[in-house]
Amino acid sequence: MFAWLTRSSRAMCRRTGVSDRSLCRCFVPMTGAELAQRLPWLGSVLYLQAPLRGGYDASSHLPTGWLVERPELAPLLATTQLILSSQIGADGPREWIDGFDAQGQLLASLHLLPDTDYLAWDALLADGYCLPAAWLRGERRRQHAGHAEILQFQVRRMGGLQLLESAPATQLSRLGRVVAGDVARTWSVDLAPAPG
Repeated sequence: MFAWLTRSSRAMCRRTGVSDRSLCRCFVPMTGAELAQRLPWLGSVLYLQAPLRGGYDASSHLPTGWLVERPELAPLLATTQLILSSQIGADGPREWIDGFDAQGQLLASLHLLPDTDYLAWDALLADGYCLPAAWLRGERRRQHAGHAEILQFQVRRMGGLQLLESAPATQLSRLGRVVAGDVARTWSVDLAPAPG
């Protein structure tokens, strides 16, 4: 459970010379379809759907051969680039993945929780490289979300199509719930209630 105190992305940033100790950002070359295939490996994560600009419909940007169980998952598949962020704040370390579309609009974020499979998280991000410190200056993170819930993902084959599905995380530690609640508050959104 204490593995999140020594995250490999922080080590990657140190190797590339990023000196900002509070924030490290890494680019991860991965499409939405590649991301969706790997999401089931992670176990429980906090999923935040960003508020989308007027008229934007992520479901119209799904990769060929993919469907989503519900519209809230469409932004994950509409993603064309990922940015991993790692930050050490007053309340400890945080790590998350932001998914952007081709125009650079934030679509969704996945947040690492104490209950997430850390080896799967690191494998997902293995091909990433840290962005230079100059890129970080002036970069401000959006602090609003349209939807937040703790999920586990699965991918199911239906004929010739892949279906991205989700289910509420049924087994989550107390610390995982506290961290998820803190992140949701930071993003100015209510966390969807746990099942049961």
